[in-house]
Amino acid sequence: MLFSDPAFGVFFVFYFGAHLVTPPRFRIYLLIVGSTIFYGWWKIEYVWLPYLLSAIAWFGVLFIDQAKEQKTRKRRLVGTLLLLFVPLVAFKYTHFLIHDVLGLSAQPLDDKFRLALPLGVSFVTFTLTAYVVDTYRGQFPPVRQFSSILGYVLFFPHLIAGPILRPHELLPQLSKIRRALDARFTLGASLFVLGLCKKLVFADAIAPYVDNVYTPGAHGTYDYLLAIYGFSAQIYCDFSGYTDMAVGLAYLLRIRLPQNFRSPYSSRSIVEFWRRWHITLSFWLRDYLYIALGGNRLGFARQLVNLMITMLLGGLWHGANWTFVVWGGLHGCALALNHMLNRFWPNFRLPGWLGVLLTFHFVTLAWIYFRSPNLSVARDILAGPLTGSAQDPWVFLAEHAYPVLLIVVFLALHPFDSHARIRLALKATSRAVAWALLLVLSTLAIALSQGSSAKFIYFDF
Repeated sequence: MLFSDPAFGVFFVFYFGAHLVTPPRFRIYLLIVGSTIFYGWWKIEYVWLPYLLSAIAWFGVLFIDQAKEQKTRKRRLVGTLLLLFVPLVAFKYTHFLIHDVLGLSAQPLDDKFRLALPLGVSFVTFTLTAYVVDTYRGQFPPVRQFSSILGYVLFFPHLIAGPILRPHELLPQLSKIRRALDARFTLGASLFVLGLCKKLVFADAIAPYVDNVYTPGAHGTYDYLLAIYGFSAQIYCDFSGYTDMAVGLAYLLRIRLPQNFRSPYSSRSIVEFWRRWHITLSFWLRDYLYIALGGNRLGFARQLVNLMITMLLGGLWHGANWTFVVWGGLHGCALALNHMLNRFWPNFRLPGWLGVLLTFHFVTLAWIYFRSPNLSVARDILAGPLTGSAQDPWVFLAEHAYPVLLIVVFLALHPFDSHARIRLALKATSRAVAWALLLVLSTLAIALSQGSSAKFIYFDF
């Protein structure tokens, strides 16, 4: 069930109506039932998975909490985390390990171990890992009610593709009694419409031109450039559009979720980019992987190694393919270079505009590996602007004016893409005007999409 589908609109109307009439102390059970329906809509046979993972984390934390000795606590922590990651590894990496890593390429094995990936399994696993580790570290108390853990995991706005939530970011809010209709309702609707426009007007409209070039065949120089720059716009509008809608839906239910993107293409360095792009994943990798490996506590050389391991595993998290390993490795190298410059040439500074330009183009070129189905296609796309067939630029612009215009408009508006600006705009606008504008924008987005929407990119991760 896509947030941008009419079916979800029907689901949310009924769910929100039930939310209004359900006594606050029972809303956690409504949330569990509604989120189970939302998840099961995709594939009912996998609806058990988030329940199983939640049970592992809940029992594991209580089991760890009962231990008195630190060594026993640590062993139980490791055992709980291993159990949590078993389904993710089994579903997502079995074929990759057997076929690509071990080299067992017989066709029967290819089919036998190519398992369908359950929606959101990565995000559920990372969310529960945060709960287990934070309670182990004493940063959050163990939760005694299993229903609370289910609500934390199943909360449908973030269930499929994040944001990846820490326990303190959601669990305390689930137990509070709040009014459903107040000023945050308009803010929630505004964020949802913002995400809807990103998805339907920009991401879905640019996608066919990108897909065309990533399909084997003869393409022109400008076709390759359109696909390369177009995917940067597409993936941002697709993923940040999803999280805008998720945050907006949560606000409608009086739940506040963290912002996941802060105009990342305006970053002046790759370090700054990862502080603005998929923020909850960046901080998750930092806090639960990079720091666990030793962080910067074991010397500068070990810090760079830890950074590279973190980014390689972060790339592999996105998909069981060598292209994601290369993508993660490229970002790891760029981050390492950034840290080396800061350490050995602390006074070295690029002009701000040049830093933004270089960072954006590095990220854009790295996206080629992220988008490509294999390394061969990635090499073809990288070489495409130089090896593609010649095209008349004016004829190309005439035939592709719409996607080019979308990319230009996106780049012009991107620096102003901020939830804080939405809040300020709502304070300066009457509620009637705001709702009229939201109605116009949502109608326009649906009309331009002709009532259909493509699957969100991050649903595959």
